[in-house]
Formats: sequence, structure tokens, C-alpha cells
Amino acid sequence: MSLKRVTIFHFFGFKVKADASWFFLAVLISWTMSNNVYPHFYPGQSMDLYQAMGVATVAGVIFSIIAHEVAHAVIAEYYHMPIANITLFIFGGVAEMRGEPSHPKGEFFMAVAGPIMSALVGLFFWAMADLYAGYVGDGAVSHVLDYLGNLNMLIAAFNMVPAFPLDGGRALRAIIWHRKNNLVAATRIASECGAVFAYGLIAFSCYSIVIHDDLVSGIWLGLLGLFVYSSGSYAVRQMESRSLLGMEKVSRFMNNHVVSVSPDLTITDLVDLYISKHYQKSFPVIDRDVLVGVVNLKSVLSLDRHKWQWLHVASVMEPLTPTTVVPPDMSAADALEMMQRHNREHLLVAENGHFMGLIMFRDLANYLAITMKIDHNKPVEKSRTAR
Repeated sequence: MSLKRVTIFHFFGFKVKADASWFFLAVLISWTMSNNVYPHFYPGQSMDLYQAMGVATVAGVIFSIIAHEVAHAVIAEYYHMPIANITLFIFGGVAEMRGEPSHPKGEFFMAVAGPIMSALVGLFFWAMADLYAGYVGDGAVSHVLDYLGNLNMLIAAFNMVPAFPLDGGRALRAIIWHRKNNLVAATRIASECGAVFAYGLIAFSCYSIVIHDDLVSGIWLGLLGLFVYSSGSYAVRQMESRSLLGMEKVSRFMNNHVVSVSPDLTITDLVDLYISKHYQKSFPVIDRDVLVGVVNLKSVLSLDRHKWQWLHVASVMEPLTPTTVVPPDMSAADALEMMQRHNREHLLVAENGHFMGLIMFRDLANYLAITMKIDHNKPVEKSRTAR
């Protein structure tokens, strides 16, 4: 668990998490429903009842979003596209896939599964609202159920807009991918459609604010437009990066001129004999020719300087984990993704416990920047080779 994301529960082998931004959205939904929406459509009730209706609405929204994302995840797993997490955030939710989709068919059915589930959930809430109103009478419960039905239908319709990264845009990408046999080109085209939609949302947000003086709705539409645009652009960059680096191995970018240290070294000697002379931020720790950890400058600077003389590297080094050590034959694209996911500047490269070098984030970033400037079409060509 991190400070930013909290795991709510586990489902089908993956975690359902809530981003910190979603808690703000939950409070906003509850406040808006209890203070504005329900008093307008169901007047004459107590504030306690409106607040209870607001909380019930938030619970229904959580259920609806999770159902939508679980539908994505189940279909993705069926087509062997494993999902790492489902995360609730300020614009709804997202099923985070490990890597990219494996084929167009799986991508298409995974994309449309979410809106279909939202439509089914919407029909369920509508049916429950009618059933409750028919047997008990029109009241707070039926109003909440009816609102949740409307909301799920809106979610289904909005997500089917053919604008990447919305579900409709992902379905469009799958169709283009199937026809062109090129995932990079399909992502570019679908992202361009998403950009047009994003510009439309931003323009409409300005119209709402200036013409109708609707500040709240205008701000949300503008933020949503920025999210759609930035997400689509990021997806294109990621796809081009993976296309360029997917055929390369870690060993190509590995720096093997790296100074290592012993775990028995004192922190004073580490600073005086190594950090001050070699200007490395991190030093692999090797004991009897076996890589056992890594010690970095940040950890050293966090120590009390009076303890440097008797503390040893072994006591402050970072232990080895699957997120810090990679083999030399690993895909450079996977290494870059790992560094981005875990916010690391470098990874250790080792084989059978033997240290071989470091692969740096900046080296991969420089390679991508230079290669794309030389030949912007290179990712497309490599994508065809990879396919």
C-alpha cells in the first residue's frame, strides 16, 4: 500500500485500489447529491435523509465503477491479457493491464465489455427502482436507484465515444489494428480522434462557463478534456517507446564500468574513498563475487554523520528485489516500464548472482529521443517486424 493508493479488496487475483483523488470525488458526489440534486427532485425531506441518500449514491457509484472495470478485467484475463490492478480515481476507474494488448480481438471485446456491463447495471437499477416504487411507493430508495440507473446509462454511452483512451476509442484502435496489422499506427489514429473529442470538451467547457455561467460543470468538462488528451498522447509515446525498445535487450544499454563496494566497508570510507572520487549516486554491493544489494547516496545522507565511522554498508544497503535487478536478456522496453512504474533511475543487471552492470533511465530516454528525431517512422516498421 502506498500513500497515494489504498487497496480496498482483492478480486479474481488482482487488487481493487482507490487513488487519493477518488476520495475527494466521493465526498463531492455525496455533497452535491444531498445538497442540490435530491432536494430539487425530491423536495420536502429532512437533511438527514438527503445525506443518507448521498452516501447511498456514493456506494452505488463505487459498485457501478467496479462492475464496469471488472468486466474489462475478466475479458482481458480470458484473452490472456493479465490485469495488474483496478484503480478508482477522480475520473472513474481504470483496469491497469500488464503491458500492451496481445491481439485486436481481445482488445475489442475487452473494450466493449465495460460499457455493456454499465448498461446492464443501469437496467438493473431501473428495474429495482420500478419494482420498489410499485410495491412500496415512490420514495428515497426509488429516487436513488433511478439516479444510479441513469448514471450507468450515461457511463455506457460516454465510454462508447470513439475517442482514445475511452472504451470506444480502444474498440476503434482494435478495428484499425486488425485492418492495418499495426498497433502503433492504430494507437496514433485512435489518439488523434481522442484529441478532437478532447478539444470539443474543452471548447464546450468554455461555452458553459462564459455563456451559461456554469462554472462547476465547465471546470469538470475542461479537466475531463485535458485528461482525455494527455492520456491519449501518453499512450502514443508509450507505444512508440515499446516499439523501438521491444526488439532490444538490456545488455545493449548496460553500463558495465560501474564501481562496486564491499558490505564490510564503513560509511566514512564509502564517502571518502568512493562517493567523493567516483561521483556515482549508487554502488552495487558485492560479497565474494555475489551481488547482495545496492547502497545509494540518498540513504547515506539520511544517516546521522556521527554514526558514519561505525556503521557499515551492509546495514544501510537496499536488498535485492525483482524490481531492482534484471537479467541482461530482458527486453529494454520491459526494463523502461519497470523503472517508470517504480520511479527508479536505474536497474542492476545481473545473471546467476553475478553483477554485470547498470541500465539507466536517462540512457533509454536519450536513445528514444534521438532515434525518433532521426526516423519518426521507425516505430511503425519495427512494429510490423514484431508482429
